[in-house]
Amino acid sequence: MNNKEKIFNVSIDLFSKYGFDGVSVRQIAGEVGIKESSIYNHYSSKQAIMNSILDYYVEEMISDEIALDQASLNLDKGFDFFYKAGCDAFLTKLREERMMKITRLFFIESYHNDDVRNFLKKSVIEAPIEGWIVLFNLMKEKNLIEKDCDVRQLSESFFYYGMFLLYEHFFLNYPEDDDKFFDDFLAKTEKHAKTIFNSVKIEGIQ
Repeated sequence: MNNKEKIFNVSIDLFSKYGFDGVSVRQIAGEVGIKESSIYNHYSSKQAIMNSILDYYVEEMISDEIALDQASLNLDKGFDFFYKAGCDAFLTKLREERMMKITRLFFIESYHNDDVRNFLKKSVIEAPIEGWIVLFNLMKEKNLIEKDCDVRQLSESFFYYGMFLLYEHFFLNYPEDDDKFFDDFLAKTEKHAKTIFNSVKIEGIQ
């Protein structure tokens, strides 16, 4: 592992424990085992380290995103299969220790860090909702749900519940048992998604 990778990993650990403002560049350098000035050979500032962490989070989540054509095939196997496949892909990535730390980090820092707040709004909330709008429109095309239903409202209603469960775990209930959380998250969001789907599905659709 080179020094830039060490700086990146140490920063995730420290930021998630003590908060962005509670960690100095000197502290990061000390944990890595290099001079403070050496940090700036790799990152222009502490905020630049944070920005690279947030970019990494998005890239990792997108890397396992199910393509639209595969999502279409999954829908053909029924909504339960479709939802389970998507949720499994999301949770597999989120279960990684580094991703867990970053998730907790952006919930904490969104309160007073404008860059993190904007990241949370655009990349963690708005972008996935737009993705769900595409998926609900796909359900319309396949005649699975009513043509006159509001896909944005459906998407927001579905997505915000999952965000609340994440917020509750990483912020309000921290540190609770992660394995229990993931089991509960899957069960609760699956039931919630099914409730939303059932409210607009065309009669006879499973």
